[in-house]
Formats: sequence, structure tokens, C-alpha cells
Amino acid sequence: MKLTDNELNELKYHYVDRVVENMSTKDLVQYVFDDMLRYVDTIPEVEFLEDCQDYWEDHYDDVVKDIKEYANSDFKKPMEDRN
Repeated sequence: MKLTDNELNELKYHYVDRVVENMSTKDLVQYVFDDMLRYVDTIPEVEFLEDCQDYWEDHYDDVVKDIKEYANSDFKKPMEDRN
């Protein structure tokens, strides 16, 4: 079946709308989590660190300190086992 560009765009929109509408909250959270991990892996480190600083503002240094301690601890779980 041949679709015009406009029809194809409408079909894409409708498809995404239906898929998202039928996802559970758990599935939506997992999808967003996975998507954000892929996104932060694609941006330059400087941009990622700026985003982190903007997000945590005055708490950024404390968060980095905690992350450094956790990353080097003996009790941390592998990332794939956390979700």
C-alpha cells in the first residue's frame, strides 16, 4: 500500500500513540530509563557533566563524592542487575 508523506506521518503518530497508550507504567519507566542511558552515552562528556551540574546544582559535588565511593566499593551491584 502506497502512502503519501502526510499519511505516513499520521500513521507513525497513531502507531506511537497506541503503543504508548497500551504500555504499563512500569514499561514506560523502563523505556524512558533505557532511552536516557542511550542518550547520555551519545553526548560528549563535557555536555553530560554540565547537565549533571545543572540538575543537581549545589548538591553536585556531594553526588559525585557519593558516586565515587559507591563505584569503588565492594558491595555495588552490576548495573544490569539494578532494574
